[in-house]
Amino acid sequence: MRIAGAQIPVGLDIQVNKQEILKAIDWAKENEVEHLLTPEGALSGWCSGWQNKEEELVEALREIEKAQIDAGIFLHLGTCFTEKENVGIVHRNQIRHYHKDGYIQGATNKTFCVDGENCLSRDHLRDPVTLIELSPGNLAAGLLCNDMWGYHEAGVRPLTTVYGSIPGVSLILHATNGAKVRDDDPSFEAFNKWHDGFLWMSAFSCGVPILTVDSCTPWDWDGKDEDVITMRRTSSESGVIDNTGWKTSVPRYGRQYFYYDLTLPEREIVN
Repeated sequence: MRIAGAQIPVGLDIQVNKQEILKAIDWAKENEVEHLLTPEGALSGWCSGWQNKEEELVEALREIEKAQIDAGIFLHLGTCFTEKENVGIVHRNQIRHYHKDGYIQGATNKTFCVDGENCLSRDHLRDPVTLIELSPGNLAAGLLCNDMWGYHEAGVRPLTTVYGSIPGVSLILHATNGAKVRDDDPSFEAFNKWHDGFLWMSAFSCGVPILTVDSCTPWDWDGKDEDVITMRRTSSESGVIDNTGWKTSVPRYGRQYFYYDLTLPEREIVN
């Protein structure tokens, strides 16, 4: 199964974000990709004031949905969105999982939101995990940014460990959008090595490959200065990692599309 990620610019301008996602979909179709993952907040932006641009966000999402159907790919789209739920109208930071035939299979809502997101967290004790079928007997589960490493602050089990214990889970989809500090910041290397080691140990501990994708621009990018796209390293490496290490080698700067041919285990289907 060909899985892929789009390390693309994500900023404040929904129209610019939309065009980046459409280009990624075109690339995925040309390269016979089956599943495409975008960064966290790829359409809405992260802490971008999207709540005040909901009509624009919805219209842009409809264009992306049409392009996804035309391309015939499974799209795992990171975006913030307003949802109607039992508790009322809420803001969610989510991965929206689209089947290649166009319907939405479900949404992974962020579990460990942080200050400034203005989004409701998923209740990990009450709300069920969203599982996506990759093939008969093989499932995927999603994580958003801090869901990978924020569990210790919440005092709960790692979500990767939880997902790895669910029968049939064969892939974890991690959409992230980390803070973009300058390379010359003395704290960068510490966080960089921590992210890298954490991703590897998470894949090792849960026994499930991880497809992870970061954005390549700061949160406040206005979408106008193209030079910004190649100025800073991503906060963590994009790519596919399993218990043996990175299976891909994706540059840490700029717009990058990548794919990996994942061999899924043969599983006995129980009716």
